[in-house]
Amino acid sequence: MALDVCRMDAYTSRSMEMQKKSQKKPLFRITDIEFANSQIDDKIVGIFRFESTGPMKRGPILLVLTDIESIGYVYDQFIDALNNEAEHSRNLLSGVEHDPVTRFEKIVQNLNQAIADFLNTAQTPINWNRMNVFVIELSDDHLCMAGYGSLMNMFLQKQTDGSYRTFDLLGSLDQPPEVDPQKFFSSIICGDFKEGDILIAGSRNFERIRNELRIKERLTTLPPVTASLEIKQDLERRGIPDDFVATVITSLPAEEPAQQTLKERIGSTASILNLRKTETETTKHLGPTIAPQNADTSKGEPQAPIVGGPLGLLGKLRSLVSRQKTRDVANMVSLRGMNDGFGSWISKKRKTLMVSALLLLVGILIIGSAVKHQRAVAAEQAAWNGAYDQAKNTIERAEGEVVYSEDRARKSLAEADDILANLDAAKDERRQAIDSLRSQTEGLRAKLRRIVKVDQPKRIYSLSDGLADGALSAPLVVKGRLIVSDRSGEKLVVINPASQETFTIDMPEQSGRIIGAGEGKTSVILMTEKRKLLAVNLDTKDVSELSLGSSEAASAADMVVYANRLYILDPGTEQIWRHPNASGGFGAGQKYLEASSAKLNDAVSLAIDSNVYILKRDGSVARYYGGGQDGFALSPIDPPLTNGNHIWTDADNPYIVIADQTGKRVIMFTKEGKLVAQYMSPAFTGPTDIAVNIETKSLYIVDGNNIYELILP
Repeated sequence: MALDVCRMDAYTSRSMEMQKKSQKKPLFRITDIEFANSQIDDKIVGIFRFESTGPMKRGPILLVLTDIESIGYVYDQFIDALNNEAEHSRNLLSGVEHDPVTRFEKIVQNLNQAIADFLNTAQTPINWNRMNVFVIELSDDHLCMAGYGSLMNMFLQKQTDGSYRTFDLLGSLDQPPEVDPQKFFSSIICGDFKEGDILIAGSRNFERIRNELRIKERLTTLPPVTASLEIKQDLERRGIPDDFVATVITSLPAEEPAQQTLKERIGSTASILNLRKTETETTKHLGPTIAPQNADTSKGEPQAPIVGGPLGLLGKLRSLVSRQKTRDVANMVSLRGMNDGFGSWISKKRKTLMVSALLLLVGILIIGSAVKHQRAVAAEQAAWNGAYDQAKNTIERAEGEVVYSEDRARKSLAEADDILANLDAAKDERRQAIDSLRSQTEGLRAKLRRIVKVDQPKRIYSLSDGLADGALSAPLVVKGRLIVSDRSGEKLVVINPASQETFTIDMPEQSGRIIGAGEGKTSVILMTEKRKLLAVNLDTKDVSELSLGSSEAASAADMVVYANRLYILDPGTEQIWRHPNASGGFGAGQKYLEASSAKLNDAVSLAIDSNVYILKRDGSVARYYGGGQDGFALSPIDPPLTNGNHIWTDADNPYIVIADQTGKRVIMFTKEGKLVAQYMSPAFTGPTDIAVNIETKSLYIVDGNNIYELILP
C-alpha cells in the first residue's frame, strides 16, 4: 500500500544549510480553542492529541482533527477505530530511531489498514462528502501530515526580517477525486517547522469569520496562549450558535542550560609556603613583646621557631594558650597602666575573633535554614504543579472524548475532580487556577447534559383553573390533529395545533380513565383502565364499543395499536398481550414475551417500532424483539433518569422520547440509547404524556392541565 510522499524544505526557500547549523531542537507549544454553542447536535468536531505523559515527554506528538457533518453512529465508530490505531502506532513507533518521514509513513499505513478493516465490518455506508479528517505529527523540528477533505488552516512562516508568509498547508495535500477504502489517506507531506513558525488548524466554520477574528494579526503579535484566549473570548462575545474547535501549534526555542564557571584553585604547596611566611613575620615582630627573653647581642636577632606544617601551627597555638607564659614585671606594669588587658587570656583581639566566629556560625545556620526552606517550598510547588498539569491534561482528554465516548468523558471529569479536590488552594493564584479548571469541567458537564432550555413554550390547550392536575391523558396525533382524553369532563378533545381550534366528543358515562389511544383504519381506538375498548369516529363523533378477546391479563397500564394488532402492557402478570384484528374488534390475546424473560411489575408505558420498548417506573428502558430481550440500555445522563411516565417512538422517526414528571423534563435519545437533548422549561410542573407529529416535527407535552408544543431538530 504505497503512499505519495512529498518532502518540503520549510515549504518555501529556506535552505537546508541553515537547518543543519542549528543543533537545538525546538519546543512545541500547543494550545486549543473550543467554543461550544450549538443548540443541536448535527456534526462531530474535535481535536485528539496523543503524546507521552509525565514531566519528561518523549517521542513525537500526534494530532487527529475531525469535522464530520453527521452524528451517525457509524461516524463515531470510524473515529474510535482511527484514534485507537493512532494511539497504538504512536506508542509503538515513538521509541524507534527513524527518519520522521519514514516513521509517519508507517503510521499512516497502519491507519489506512485500520480504516479498511473497519469498513469491511461496518453495516452502514459512509458518506465521504461529509468527512474532513486530518492527522498531524510533530517531531523535533519536523511536521508531517495526511488527511482527507478540508479544514480551516493557516501556516505562518517566519522570515529572517521578522515578517510572516502565509500558506494553505492542508490544501497542498494531493487528494483523489474518489476515496479508496483501502487507502483513505492517499498522500503525506513532511517539512521543517522552525522557531517562530505558527500553524492554526480547525473546523471549517472558522473560514466564515477568520478576518473578523483577526486570527493572523493575533497569532503574529501575541503569545500563543494569549492569542488563543482572545480568539475564544471574541467567539463568546459574538455568540454564534455553532461549535468551533481549533489548535494552534507554535515552535519555540529550546532553553539552554546555564554554563558553570570553575574557579582556579591555589596549589596546596603554595598555600603552605604562604602560611609559613606569615607565621615567621608574626613571630618576628610580636615575639619580644609577648614573651621577652634576655638579650644576647652576640647572637643577633632572635630566630622564629620552626613549625612543621599546618598541624604544627595548630599545636603551637594550643600550647601558647595552655601554658603559663613568662612575664616581665616592668612590661606588665606598663601595659596594665595602658588598660591593654595584658595578663588576661581574653584579649580584645580574641574577643573580636570570637564574636566574628559566632556571627559567622549564626549566618551559616540562617543561610542553611533558608536554603532548606526554599528547597522544601520548591519541592511542594513542583508537586502542586505536577498535580495541576495532570488535572489539566485529564480535562483536555475529556474534551476530546466528548465527541466519540461520553462515558469516557464522564470518567475523565470525575478523575479531574478528584485531583482538584486534593490541591492546596490557600494562595489566591492557586485558587484562581483551580477555579479556572473547575469552570472548564462545568462547561464540559453542561455540554454532556445537552440541556435545551425553553423559556416560553407554546401552549396550545389548557383546562380551566381550579381542576386537579392529571385530567388530561393519552395524547395521539391523527391526520395532523391532536386528540387527548379529558377525564374531568369525560370527553375526548380534538385540537387543530395550527389554528388552536378545538371540539369535544362525549364519552360514555362511567367509562373510566383512558390509559391509551391508537389509530385504527377508520376511527380512533381507546382503552380504559377496565380494559374496555372504544372506537371514536372523529368526523361523525360516534362512539361505539369494540369486542376484545379473552386473555389471562390481570391489569392494563398502556396500549398500542401496531400493524393491525393490539398490544396491552400488563404489569400484573409481567406480560404483553397481543390481540389480532378481528371482526368488530380484536381476538383472543396471546403472550408476546417468552416465559420468565421479563420483570415488568413496575412497567408504566409501551412503544413499538418493530421493536417493543418498555419504560419502567425507575426510568430504565427494556427492548424486545420477537419476544426476546436484547442488550439495549440508555446511556447515563446528568441529572440521572430515576423516574419515567411515558415513552414514545415510531418506525419513521430516529428518536425515543421519554416524559420525566419528577425531573420536570422531556428527554430525547437516539435508538442506540445515546442522549440527544433534555428539554426543560420554567413553565413545566411535571410532564406526564407525550405525542409527536412526524411530518411537522412537533412535540406535544401534557404537563398538568396544559398542553405545550415544541419543535424538534
